[in-house]
Amino acid sequence: MQILSSHTSSVNIGTFTPSGKRLLTGDSAGTLIYWDPRSSTPLWKLSSTDDRFGLTGGVVSIAVNKEGTLAVVGGAEGGVKVVKLAEEKGEVVRALEGHAEGESVESIVFVDLGGAVKEVAVTGGTDGKICVWDLSTMRLRAEMKHADAVTSIISHRSPPYAITTASADLSLKTWDVRNGTLLKEHTGHRGPINSIDIGTGAGGKTVLLSAGDEGVCLVWDTE
Repeated sequence: MQILSSHTSSVNIGTFTPSGKRLLTGDSAGTLIYWDPRSSTPLWKLSSTDDRFGLTGGVVSIAVNKEGTLAVVGGAEGGVKVVKLAEEKGEVVRALEGHAEGESVESIVFVDLGGAVKEVAVTGGTDGKICVWDLSTMRLRAEMKHADAVTSIISHRSPPYAITTASADLSLKTWDVRNGTLLKEHTGHRGPINSIDIGTGAGGKTVLLSAGDEGVCLVWDTE
């Protein structure tokens, strides 16, 4: 077991790369650290003072692509950065501008579409926006909306182009990220929805699980 202690402020988020061999953590001072979890010494770090990386208000969300070569990092004040991951350094390759300034980017997922547009990143914020980013061009592909803050995003295994978003507006919405079409909406919570996940129910059916501020967890049939 290692104790990783290079942050100087509270750690808001951490995620392993898909291989499980590397770890990214982000803190409230806006520092992103890349670790080999077998060592207590960081491989590298990016901070708010580094050119192009500065995320005002701190790092609050991170997602890594399936190859472990690219991360999308969300900030507490609306900033989104795309970071190329390598052993020797992290390189900021683009800032994605779509969320309102001052609004936290709460959740990020990668979606593998295959075809010409192989991979997109989806970001959701307290401004209610869901932004779909084409990572081959680093441009906004689609934008969707909730009536209140987006708190969580989950991608589906099948169909692979579907995501579901949870919101403080008491709803879950399932979208086609290829074009931003709303596929389905679930309502039933009496308080803001804090988190969602996807699993397998009876008979092998895919189900959604949502946890609300009222202390209730609901299970939804996706079909």
